Amino acid sequence: MSRTQKDFAPRKEKLIQIALDQFLEKGYENTTITDLQKAFGLTKGGMYHYFSGKEEILDTVIEKGLGDLIDEWRNQIKALPEKDRLMFVLFTNTANSFSSRLIQYGKSGESSIVTYKLREQRLKRLVPLVTEIIKQYMDSGFYTCEYPEEIAEIALLLAISIGDQLFGLPTDLDQSKRRIDTIIALWRNCVHPPESHLDELRDNLNRFYKECMTAINP
Repeated sequence: MSRTQKDFAPRKEKLIQIALDQFLEKGYENTTITDLQKAFGLTKGGMYHYFSGKEEILDTVIEKGLGDLIDEWRNQIKALPEKDRLMFVLFTNTANSFSSRLIQYGKSGESSIVTYKLREQRLKRLVPLVTEIIKQYMDSGFYTCEYPEEIAEIALLLAISIGDQLFGLPTDLDQSKRRIDTIIALWRNCVHPPESHLDELRDNLNRFYKECMTAINP
């Protein structure tokens, strides 16, 4: 292997870090190819040795952010009791700095392109992990359902829509209770879990809404 080939991967990794810094500082739409080229310290030809354009740079940033995050979560859930694994994936805020900054930028809505791409890839990349967990629950009798992958999709759609506040926060406690009751009823009918599992889901939802509303009205 030549020195150039050996240095390619770590150099590209560094460029991905720099690209995220540029997107956070200037905004994705306002960051130009020239901005990235200067930040990378590369000639125009040198930059195209690593990336074909700005959109590929964004796609690579998202791939790294989500790939690293899912690898971390897979390692972390190994140490958890089986019954706690799904709640961890759906509600945890645990993330390395790179992944956390990327996800917060996507949630901010400052860039519709980043928000759309990140939300799409979060669903796509997390479905296999959540499907694995649901299949484990089915094998142990914890869940009863026929279509684990489709249940995983529903769970992630709910988690992402709640976490990203796609429908806004509840305007009062009654609306919060109605939303939570609806989600509990849906999950009860989808997978028929123990009531203790539904109680845990309710506690997580209550805690999430309380934290969000406290952040807005401290």
